[in-house]
Amino acid sequence: MRMLDKVRLRLRSLFRRPNVEFELETELRFHLDQLIEENISSGMPPEEARRAAQRMIGGIAQCKEECRDMLRVNFVEDLVQDVRYTIRSLAKSPGFTGVVVATLALGIGANIAIFTIVHGVLLRPLDYPKPDQLMYLTAEAPAIGGTGSALSAPEYIEFRQMNRSFAAVGAYSTGGAAYTTGEVNLTTGDRPLRVRSISVDAHLLKALSIQPEQGRFFGDEETARWTGTLPPPIAILSHELWRTAFGQRPLVGQKVEIEGRPHEIVGIMPPGADVMDNHTQVWLPLWLHPNMARQREAHVLYVIARLKDGVTAEVAQTELSAFLENWGDRVGTTDHVPSNRPLRSVDHTIQLRALQDAIVGNASRPIWVLQAAVGLVLLIVCANLANLVMARAGSRRREFVLRIALGASRGRLLRQSVTEGAVMSVAGGILGLWLASAGVRALIRAYPTSIPRPSEITINLPVLLVALGLSTGTALLFGFVALGRGRTSSMAAALKEGARGSSGAWRHYARRGLVIAQVAFAVMLVIGTGLLVQTVYNLTRIDAGFDRSRLVTFSMTLPMANSEPEARAQAYQRVLDRLRSLPGVLGTAAMSGLPPNRTPDAIASPIENYTSDDGRPFAIIDYYQFVMGDYFGTMGIPIVAGRGFERTDTASQGKVAIVNETLAKRIWKGQNPIGQRLRPPGGSFGASDDVWHTVIGVAKDVRQRGVERPAGTELYVSLDQHGVAPPSMNVVMRTTLPPAALSGTIQRVVREVDAAVPVVRLRDMDSVFAESIRRPRLLAQLLGAFAGLALLLAAIGTYGVLSYMVTERRREIGIRVALGATRSHVLTQIMKQGLQVTALGVTIGLAGALAVNRLIASLLFGVQPTDIVTIAFVIATITAVAVVASWLPAWRASRLDPNVVLRDE
Repeated sequence: MRMLDKVRLRLRSLFRRPNVEFELETELRFHLDQLIEENISSGMPPEEARRAAQRMIGGIAQCKEECRDMLRVNFVEDLVQDVRYTIRSLAKSPGFTGVVVATLALGIGANIAIFTIVHGVLLRPLDYPKPDQLMYLTAEAPAIGGTGSALSAPEYIEFRQMNRSFAAVGAYSTGGAAYTTGEVNLTTGDRPLRVRSISVDAHLLKALSIQPEQGRFFGDEETARWTGTLPPPIAILSHELWRTAFGQRPLVGQKVEIEGRPHEIVGIMPPGADVMDNHTQVWLPLWLHPNMARQREAHVLYVIARLKDGVTAEVAQTELSAFLENWGDRVGTTDHVPSNRPLRSVDHTIQLRALQDAIVGNASRPIWVLQAAVGLVLLIVCANLANLVMARAGSRRREFVLRIALGASRGRLLRQSVTEGAVMSVAGGILGLWLASAGVRALIRAYPTSIPRPSEITINLPVLLVALGLSTGTALLFGFVALGRGRTSSMAAALKEGARGSSGAWRHYARRGLVIAQVAFAVMLVIGTGLLVQTVYNLTRIDAGFDRSRLVTFSMTLPMANSEPEARAQAYQRVLDRLRSLPGVLGTAAMSGLPPNRTPDAIASPIENYTSDDGRPFAIIDYYQFVMGDYFGTMGIPIVAGRGFERTDTASQGKVAIVNETLAKRIWKGQNPIGQRLRPPGGSFGASDDVWHTVIGVAKDVRQRGVERPAGTELYVSLDQHGVAPPSMNVVMRTTLPPAALSGTIQRVVREVDAAVPVVRLRDMDSVFAESIRRPRLLAQLLGAFAGLALLLAAIGTYGVLSYMVTERRREIGIRVALGATRSHVLTQIMKQGLQVTALGVTIGLAGALAVNRLIASLLFGVQPTDIVTIAFVIATITAVAVVASWLPAWRASRLDPNVVLRDE
């Protein structure tokens, strides 16, 4: 019979059982009648002919059973019986069942939740055609102390026009010198919205190989305009913004007000379309100020490229490096650098990274650390439940032996044990899947910007397969553990042993070994968590360079289209003056970049009487901070030399600037920087041209690109003196009032200046500071939860083993007490056994922690992987937990009454 026919017949026997039984009965009766007729034809009397035919065929019921066995129908019936028996058996032990299912749900749920993040962030390919061909180009610049910086416009143009490795190269910008600062004001009716934006050129969607869902993309003539005029007023909306803000009404060809200027909507992007996980809502044409477009040192463009078919990243990297090394010979210095001498090299390199790696960034290692942590939790869960199952199976050894004596095969018992484990595992898996789904949703809602690719994190088929695998694995584990605990070589010995409530030595050692494993895994996890908690503590204690207490900040953007730089400066000044007059406000200021979460500017500035080590008369300055009002006084940034900005620094006088300590040391190297001159690019803050600025002061270093990074070079320019301002500024107030109390007043003040401008990100500076360490804080919080669960399970395991041992040795302990053993001696002996198990687990776990903690060394700050204080604290904590877990069963053993024990025996 062909395999397909067998499968079809078995499925028919399973799902159309009455028909198959009737046909089987009819066929057997037919064969019996045929044999009877043949026997009668040969001369047998009818009754003898029937008996002979029945002897030849055998019993009808027996034949039907054999046919069912051949069709594997009985297996299904037996399985149904096993499931029913298991449910009844588990229902009689609700405590045991509840503990197992709940513990499994926590272990499996934690693993499913973290694997959902692993799959969505790290394993799932980007939702673009041929995503492995997409590359992200970054400037790696040791001179500016950073990696992953943007490229300059001349570099981008060269690479796009002259390369042979890429099928398409596109650029975008979310701030800096571009059209927007990553957000724009969008008006729907009378309601202004602040939405995420991105400025792109016409080549970007070619590189990404995506098209608008409706309408069109920007044309070549509409983007990458390096002129002083603004780009054409056109825009593309994301599908999500079109749905939520405009109700999906026809919008292509219609006008929407963006930045106070009517923009024609030329397209709607497909659902989920984004660039670099920026949560883009509005796509605008790319535009740069002419000054930025000419400077090779102005790193303002982010570049995405698609490799040609058959071209590897290594080949493309070689070509890019060659372009960068000989650009001076190729294009000279005209309109490229503020220098009068040709340059044959630059102080940075261009590196290729897979686009997915660039999006994930440095979140990859923390996510894998979390996956390893929940893996340890699951191992602890399995060890804990294996002990529970062994204890329960020990109490059922007599049942197993009696069932074998009555004819049950070991295979039948194994199937029953596996079925019990499967029922509990399925229940735990379903509950764990629900917990994982709820937990992941809550995590993304609570930390929307801490996890890359949040829209891709969903419970899908690969996640369900992992959940099924975990449930199946635990079911098999429970089945084999239960059967191994219940098997015996001697029925008489089993019955005798079951009556006495004792067990073999190997089972005793097995349970102790499982507890040792639990303690070891818990030690590894808790030590790693302790190091990360210490890291977060160290980060919160960092001196960021300013006094963040009682500081309130918010952001606002004035429409670029409706105001000149001078008018914007006047508007911001009115906002600062009105806020300063409010009760409880001690000082106000505005700044272009909000520390400590800034992106490097990395723009070159000529410096008078300065020559770099490679002969350049300019230096690349990491950060340009353009300020208004009493910035240093309001922020609490000390001036360590010279003076700060004053109201007497008017536009009619010479322009002045302030440098930070790092810039002063790097450029003037011990000389007095006061009185030195440098020239920041005017186009970067609204001035019409570059002018020389005299250094009047040195400010204390302020952390800019995260509190864990050392301060880079920074130049401060007073916009009050220039009388201009960029569209977007961050306003800061030192006040005795909380943000909630000021919210309404701030909104009113801003509306009085411009009713179309929304106030966004109103918060205190402590919240800004906390945001800079949100990822290590989240990692420490999650690991802390998993470590707490591991510690609890290890304590339960220790308590369970000692309690079971006390129960098994109840008769022995009673005899010892009857023979004169003191209660303190009994308590000491039981606790000694518990602490011995803990000591072995701690020793093994400590060795494991020292071996694997080097893998998280890059995640630590201010603490070493072998930190003695953290390790000692963890060991003391686990020892204290073990003492409590051991004392309870030891105290119960010491209170045994020998008269009662011996009478029961």
